[in-house]
Amino acid sequence: MKSVFLVLILFSTLVHAQESSTTTTEIQAPTSEASPAATSATSLPKVRGEFPKFEFKSYGYISFSQHETFKTVQNLEPIVRRQMDLAEFAFEGEYILTENSKIEFEVEIEHGGVGSTVEFDPFEEFGEFEQEIEKGGEVVLHEVYYKKAFKQGNTVLKIGKFPLFISLGSVLTKPHRYPSILPSDVEARMIPLGWTETGVQVEQKVGMFTGRLGLVSGLNSEFFRTYSWVGGGYQRHFETMNADDLATVASVEFGNVVKGQGIAIAAYHGDTTGNRYKVDKMKESARVTLWTLMGSYKYGRFGIQGEVIEGELENSDLVSKANATLGGLAKPKAFAPLGKKARLESVQVSYEALEDLTFYLKGEHVDTFAEVEGNINKNPRYDLTKKSAGLMWMWDTAAFMKVQYSREKTELDGLPETYQANIAFGFDLDRFN
Repeated sequence: MKSVFLVLILFSTLVHAQESSTTTTEIQAPTSEASPAATSATSLPKVRGEFPKFEFKSYGYISFSQHETFKTVQNLEPIVRRQMDLAEFAFEGEYILTENSKIEFEVEIEHGGVGSTVEFDPFEEFGEFEQEIEKGGEVVLHEVYYKKAFKQGNTVLKIGKFPLFISLGSVLTKPHRYPSILPSDVEARMIPLGWTETGVQVEQKVGMFTGRLGLVSGLNSEFFRTYSWVGGGYQRHFETMNADDLATVASVEFGNVVKGQGIAIAAYHGDTTGNRYKVDKMKESARVTLWTLMGSYKYGRFGIQGEVIEGELENSDLVSKANATLGGLAKPKAFAPLGKKARLESVQVSYEALEDLTFYLKGEHVDTFAEVEGNINKNPRYDLTKKSAGLMWMWDTAAFMKVQYSREKTELDGLPETYQANIAFGFDLDRFN
């Protein structure tokens, strides 16, 4: 891991040295197809006049749903519930420093709330997790990073907290870029949703190919859970992030996935044991490895988006055992067992019937107990298939309505298929930027 970090620093230093000996290049003007933070870009928006400059854009939506659920995890009789959710509001800003560099940030307000903070007190009752809850939502500085473009090497350097190029959910970050309510309805059952991490990344463009290599903060296996596999290990619970174990993320993209003209392969690898707070609970390594193949392509009025994610958790049985003995708010209770391997598949086809009206069909599958080890048993309740259909209507300048109907079935004998109906109203200023 240290060698990767040194390579990144050395590479960026050499590129900067080359750039300083050449003429500074102008930056391309922003268009409605500008790539978001997680996408390839070897140029920044073209601006003229005084520096620094500030620009912003925003998006958000509110959702209404009716769905079948269960009273408890042991219950097999579904009940119908209705919900309203001020799901997300995001404010994105850019401080454009020069023609080649800028600082980007995004603040997210989720579920209209302020959220909660978890603290770890190692001196109380042998180490306790404590939490104060003010409201059920969350306000998050989702990303903030410095971005520098070097024309000489056709290279981009990012330093800070940025989206990982690892799944459709962390690549397609703007609502107008996918017709469904979320890019994937099952990613959150396996990996962090909208995954961003703090670190350094270098992007290199060669022809139609874009390569990325980054060193970022790792996951904390104390918060791995049955219902979200390694997704709960995303270090958003605490004021600071443990960085004893870092992770490497890499990808190669052909074309541009965001613009609906590309395909990519991505990988994530990093240990998680060193980032645990209760260091005495587990000494063995618990490396997380992910491989992703994803793509998005539009041909005329037709579109297709899809991804396959393969994941492996080393010593999953030992992680489960260590987590089962945690106390306080960190105690997983019945959700300690973890699979060794997990798999996710998702495909969505769409048709733009009118200029601002798109219909789609989507099929997804996720199994976080694809393979187990030790004394862990497979849990068929987390081998799940979900089928959806719906539409997206851009009914005003930057406003949209999305309608989705889904049916969900697990492999657990006796557990009936359930449905979910959603309507989302929102806006996305990036569409007409």
